[in-house]
This record gives sequence, structure tokens and C-alpha cells, in this order.
Amino acid sequence: MIIGSGPAAWTAAIYAARANLAPLVFEGAGSRTMIPGGQLMFTSDIENYPGFVEPISGQEMMMTFRKQAERFGTRVITDDITRVDFQAYPRRLYTTDGGETEADAVILATGANARWLDVPGEERLARSGGGVSACAVCDGALPFYRNRVLAVVGGGTPRWRRRSISPASPRRW
Repeated sequence: MIIGSGPAAWTAAIYAARANLAPLVFEGAGSRTMIPGGQLMFTSDIENYPGFVEPISGQEMMMTFRKQAERFGTRVITDDITRVDFQAYPRRLYTTDGGETEADAVILATGANARWLDVPGEERLARSGGGVSACAVCDGALPFYRNRVLAVVGGGTPRWRRRSISPASPRRW
């Protein structure tokens, strides 16, 4: 069982599938700040990832990773895992809709969420490339930011630290 759908999750799925482990990816249902594919889904041009000579959009990159994982037999469920009981064996995982599933092994590859300040115009400027960014490492080298005074405010929060839900009937994978 792999929880997440960014680069780490798809890489884990590719390796697990090639090892005939029949991986199942819970890619997440999506929300205002996070969609399946992770933060890269909000990235227009990725120029610093090995193997891609020309810029590639985050959406295109994540679709490529997913297709490769599926080619080797990875199964995908578009739902959120809200809690994992690591004390139980097999491990118990709980979904948003109250469902329960079990797995012998769990890989957490949930990434992080940008924490926005919720100030007026922030979302508009972030979407339009108007000087608000959630990735200083990614965007700091862009021409828009060069030779300017910048401020870095806040930081990301791992997604796995924020959830819990009550169990329902188990499914075993």
C-alpha cells in the first residue's frame, strides 16, 4: 500500500510493481490546496529534474510517472487515507468515507502542503505568476525573482500529521 501520488509515491509504485508486489496507490481525492500528483501539479515549468532536457509541466511529469507505474500493474484508488494503525498486523488503513483496508506493508509518500498566509490577492498572484510562490527552491532561480528583495514566510506541513477518522469494515489487499 502506497499513500501519496507525487514523485516518491510513483517511484515506490514502479519499484514495487516491478518486484511483483502488486502495489495499490491511494492517490488522494484532492482539495483546494492539494490534488493527486502533489505540489508539482501546481508547477508550470520544471527544469531541474534529471532526465528531462526540456522544461516539462508538473502535470505532464506526474501523468508520465503514473502511466509508467500503471504499465507495470500498479492499481490506483482516488481516495484519502486518513489514519493508519501501525500497531496492528496486518496494518489497518482508514479512508475518508469510513472504509477500512489492510496491508502487510505501507509506504508513506505524502509530501507536504504549502501553508498560505490567506492575505488579499495572494491566491490570484500565486496562480498568475505575480510574485507569490510556495517553492523558494523551485522558483527562486526564475528571472522574475532575480535581483529583487525577497521574503520567505512560513513553511510546509507534512500531510500525515493532520488526520484521523473512525474505522469501518475491513478490506484486505
